[in-house]
Amino acid sequence: MTSIPDTPNEAEVLAGDFAVGTDRLMTFLGALAFMTATSMPMAFFYYIFPPMLRDLGYSPEVVGGFAVVYLPYVLRGLWAFAIERVMRGRAARYRMGTMVLALLSIVAVLALMLLDPAKDVGAIMAVAVLIFVLLASGMTTVDGYLLARLSSEDRARSAAWSAGGVAMGGICVGLMAWFDVFTGSWTNAVTLLALAMLVPSLLILLLPARRTDAMATQQNQPREKRVFRSFLANPRLRALMLMAVLAHGGIGLISGYLPILQVDAGLKIGEIGLFSAAASNVLGLIGAMVGGVIVARIGGWRSLTFVMIYLGAVLLVSASLHQAIWGRGFAIGLTGALMFAGYVYYVPFRALILQACDGPHAVSRVAILSSFDMTISIVGMSLAGVVAVQLGLTLFFAACGGLALIAATLSFKNAARADLTPQSNS
Repeated sequence: MTSIPDTPNEAEVLAGDFAVGTDRLMTFLGALAFMTATSMPMAFFYYIFPPMLRDLGYSPEVVGGFAVVYLPYVLRGLWAFAIERVMRGRAARYRMGTMVLALLSIVAVLALMLLDPAKDVGAIMAVAVLIFVLLASGMTTVDGYLLARLSSEDRARSAAWSAGGVAMGGICVGLMAWFDVFTGSWTNAVTLLALAMLVPSLLILLLPARRTDAMATQQNQPREKRVFRSFLANPRLRALMLMAVLAHGGIGLISGYLPILQVDAGLKIGEIGLFSAAASNVLGLIGAMVGGVIVARIGGWRSLTFVMIYLGAVLLVSASLHQAIWGRGFAIGLTGALMFAGYVYYVPFRALILQACDGPHAVSRVAILSSFDMTISIVGMSLAGVVAVQLGLTLFFAACGGLALIAATLSFKNAARADLTPQSNS
């Protein structure tokens, strides 16, 4: 008797593969939507508000010091354990938490309407801190969702989507600045910023809510004791922390000085919005895609090696030639080059974090590593004005370039070490 091929089972397998692929795509798109929403106020306070302060006559120290509003990203590891405990490893809870936090951040943005940027800088700083507390917590819930639903390889792929969302938010804010949204009525500007955030916030619902095997596996694993001790004992995590000090330290220093450099070079607020936030974030979006491709091909550590060599070369050339080519073109070019490097850096570094953290307390470990990386960047941004004034621009650019090249050496060594370590996911 001739057996009949089990074609229904083959069809079921194909349908299952299609469903898994669709869920993966929706997960990436949902993460992109949240990062787009969260990057809009970040882009506003990074690209637009510091030049506004400089234009109002504030000193470089005050302008650079405004970077302390990002302190919640430094501290989010402290309450990540509480978020992880409340969510209990459930993707549906992480999904709902992300949506609620995004909507609450929009309410906090609307509270800025009650303040005057010419007189209430301290109060605006306080509201900005609240906004970033909500959004930093949302980043933790997104990380928890990705860890609950995705495999190690897919978590690494998600890094490029997250970076793309950050770039898209920056592009949106830059275009708003170019059309003079932020130079007219402060109330109208804040309202339009909040409305712009609302659209991608609603798209967070694209995140699938169904359970996955990855989540169930994570829930069934035994919980570890002495989390911080085991964290510091992990050589892969220590290597990422040292990389953050060297790489993001240099990036933070030069990034913190950019608003001052842009205004001093003659750029207006609208031009800063177009070239710094919009055009440079287009380069950032390209950088995110490039980062995703090279991470998939050569791994995270090698990707970091190449981007740090590129950044070091750009900064050393700037140190040598900035006096000869000083002006609007120099400010625009350096901003674009730095933006491209920053996004390419973000993708492999986040991919390495998401791969290095697994099992019990993985969400908290991701939050701690991300917080540490952001801490280094914020410290650098906060000190940028003081360091640049003390060293002078030539030595300032050279020092930042030197940090980048040291970071390239470290990442190259870690790439070689990863080749000899079969269990490494880099």
